Amino acid sequence: MEDVTDELHFEDWGATYGSPYLIDEDAPGEDAELAEPVEPFARTPEPREVPDLAFVDGVRRVEGLVYHRGDDGLLARGVVGAHACGAVVVRANPGVAYERMRSRRMLILGSGRRAELPPTLGYGWESHAIASADFDAPVMDLQRRMREAEARLAEQLTFEGWLTIVDGPLNFVRSLDEPVVGYVKTHLRRRLAPELHARVPEVGVGQRTPLFLARQSYSAYLRVAPRGRHASPWSGIVRIEVPESQGLGAARDRADEVTCALPRFAGVAHKDPRAPQNLLPIFALERQLRHRLGPADRAARAIRLAVAGRDARASTNGASA
Repeated sequence: MEDVTDELHFEDWGATYGSPYLIDEDAPGEDAELAEPVEPFARTPEPREVPDLAFVDGVRRVEGLVYHRGDDGLLARGVVGAHACGAVVVRANPGVAYERMRSRRMLILGSGRRAELPPTLGYGWESHAIASADFDAPVMDLQRRMREAEARLAEQLTFEGWLTIVDGPLNFVRSLDEPVVGYVKTHLRRRLAPELHARVPEVGVGQRTPLFLARQSYSAYLRVAPRGRHASPWSGIVRIEVPESQGLGAARDRADEVTCALPRFAGVAHKDPRAPQNLLPIFALERQLRHRLGPADRAARAIRLAVAGRDARASTNGASA
């Protein structure tokens, strides 16, 4: 009779956020090339002082859906929304601080259309057009703009000498010559060969896997917090990315720095439903950025008034003509 282990685990993340482990283990993986020897698989870096750190993240919010029908009868869909980004910097003295908080509001229309909204109730909006007519395209464009703002800020802080960790992969970092570190909480696909992927949960707190090369970046898995008794084997596991252009030696040093530093910032469940992977500085930064965007209902009211004012002005101009 085959010996089958009967396991049931509880996902630490709040159910409204979904699962951080979305890998279909039966689907083909990337089988990325290892850049370091397989053994030891769970590596413990030498202890070191925690460097000055900068954590970069952004938030975005769709505040209204709009439609525009031109003289040709074509219906263009769009969104009115906002995004904000900033950093939490952590240094030995004077401590923790928010840095370079920035926000933008914009109207994004699809189908190549562009329209203006008049300033209302202290709100102002940039106007942007995208060629796609897909329903989701304006929201995706808002997301892209937020990620690009995060990447620009992360590059700037890294250039200034901070060990900078940007929440998410390095997809939008333009200068791969700056050693920005990508921090990935949600696992979407298998990166390693099946036998190595199965070993990732062996990694303990403050340990990492061997580096592997994937898409112009060196990556490694590391654990930021202990796994609870009934938690998923991947609880507390994150993936970091370091630009390939830094060279293997520099990537190894940066990965070891991050592996040593991050466990002290692991999220705690009574504060954040995405703990422990969502780090405390990032959680605090997200909350501050959302506060900066202001009440969503007030933003929606301003959009309604701006649309009404625009239409009234257009009707008046039409009657005058």
